[in-house]
Amino acid sequence: MPENATPPPPLPALTRILIGPPGKVLLPLVALVALIILNNSSLPGGGSFQLLLMGLGLAYGTIIVWVARFVVALFRSDGRSMLRRHWVRWAAAPVMAVAVIGPVYADLPFSARFALSESSLESLARTVASGPASTDDADQWVGLYPLTSISRTEDGARFLVDGTGFLNQYGFAWSPKGPPAEESHTDYTHIQGPWYIWEMQW
Repeated sequence: MPENATPPPPLPALTRILIGPPGKVLLPLVALVALIILNNSSLPGGGSFQLLLMGLGLAYGTIIVWVARFVVALFRSDGRSMLRRHWVRWAAAPVMAVAVIGPVYADLPFSARFALSESSLESLARTVASGPASTDDADQWVGLYPLTSISRTEDGARFLVDGTGFLNQYGFAWSPKGPPAEESHTDYTHIQGPWYIWEMQW
């Protein structure tokens, strides 16, 4: 650059932000959304409706911000150089999204959480099934689930999982002799073996 040449004016702060790679705010938000969605999909009945709404709201917000910034960076020459230089940070959000959508679509979070908790749940179910009709110590963590409303049934045991559903509540029923007896405002969906998802309808 010639000595008497004037350096280019600094870019406005908003432009610098828009063409810069995702960083300290956007990527942690994407990770938070991923954790919320994975947690909700790992619970019977889909987890807390309010928490899912918050996660989806954050997801749509981060998608809009990421796409807007990517388009601005793509159409500016100085932005394209930032895309090439920081491609890993730009790719992190889409990679996290794919890493969440695929397992959720295949129901892997629920299957994995249930598999890791099944032995503890069965131990509790056997204890409850051979004991009194209900227990005062209902609120407790068993395996990876916060349980509540633990009770004995005619053919086994059942317990609700805390923080599930919106109007309806969900949990597990253990019924080794076959499907649990039908009741009003109650529905059961078979998982595997003696296990069923228990839906207590509003």
